Amino acid sequence: MMTYEESANYLNEIAGFAKKTTPDHIKYLLSCLGNPQEKLKFIHVAGTNGKGSVCRFLEALLESQKKHTGVFTSPHLLQINERIRIHGENVPDRIFAEACSSVREVVDQTVEKGAEHPSFFEFLFLMALVIFYEQKIDLCVIETGMGGRYDATNVILPEISIITSISRDHMEFLGNTLCEIADHKAGIIKDQIPVLSAKQVPEVEQVLKNEARTHHADFQCVSEDNLKFHEKHGKYIDFLNVNAYDKKRHVRKNIAGDFQEENFALALTAVQKICVEISDQDIYEALKNVEIPGRMEEIAPGILIDVAHNIQGIEAFVRTVERYFPGKKRILFAASHKNEEEYMKDILKRLPGIEQFYTVAIHGRSINRDEFENVFRQMIDGSGKEEVCFVVGSFYLAGMAKEFISQEEEDVRL
Repeated sequence: MMTYEESANYLNEIAGFAKKTTPDHIKYLLSCLGNPQEKLKFIHVAGTNGKGSVCRFLEALLESQKKHTGVFTSPHLLQINERIRIHGENVPDRIFAEACSSVREVVDQTVEKGAEHPSFFEFLFLMALVIFYEQKIDLCVIETGMGGRYDATNVILPEISIITSISRDHMEFLGNTLCEIADHKAGIIKDQIPVLSAKQVPEVEQVLKNEARTHHADFQCVSEDNLKFHEKHGKYIDFLNVNAYDKKRHVRKNIAGDFQEENFALALTAVQKICVEISDQDIYEALKNVEIPGRMEEIAPGILIDVAHNIQGIEAFVRTVERYFPGKKRILFAASHKNEEEYMKDILKRLPGIEQFYTVAIHGRSINRDEFENVFRQMIDGSGKEEVCFVVGSFYLAGMAKEFISQEEEDVRL
């Protein structure tokens, strides 16, 4: 059996040669693995922005109901096993390595017979299903990789499908119009399986409704308004406010962003549909404990990272910063979508109180480490006590910032 390090190296090698296959090929590989997907229950999450947050909210709410959860998301910030979580934690190295070894053995056998090698993402998805089955998971939360209709994850039959906010992203693969992109996302809708959707622009909502109608699937739009009846009871007003404190319980909330209210509403509505009614106390505890890496995450005092990486995400980031951080600020930005880079810069530069604006370049799927460390240190070393530093844009950028801070903290301890 491979070690965790050997597994991670092998998976990174896959990224260098294997390309995306088809859902039919994934079904074939799953049949070779014993069809674990047929023995599991799922919640399927697609969309452009907010998928990862919805998955984390679902995990916290389900765990509050004593459900054993498995969560599959992407990408990761620091370690590859962040993509597969069981019981509210990243999958342990040993279990990760065992699953990688099992899947590799089956894949090697199929490749010898002339089959295609699954891609990096597809291989990890196969590993996740193997792990969830072996760990006897009650409910698996599965985030699509890109799109939905032709995504590897679309081989599952969920209890409920969730579609978060849809905007222009990955247009080179999903289409040039919102309707074309929405058609890909709508592909996760299954016969008679309920669908929850975030608020969408009218043309996108119509695409989703048409798909739901074709599949005789109940369709419901969910927004932050779905939380109002709870707020009237005064149980968790402003839970999604990074600066809000519950004076009675002395608990600091760590999730910023008005957009998170809609994401939480989607997760809560889904759990209420497939579980018994959740008490306000359970909701409080779930929100108190949930952490969403890379989403307005404070990695050190006065230093926050956010993985907003498209126009809609950047606009939401700006609204959040304007509301909760009115003072002086410094921003480090990197874009992986070059066709939107200048427009996103313009949006960010409209923020009041910007003292310095830094950028680093992304080359393919990487950022030059020396360039990043030079710019990042320049930003944080030059900031005053009243300034807040933001690292925003690519997952690669956020991951490097988090890794840098972790290494600095470790060096101090040594």
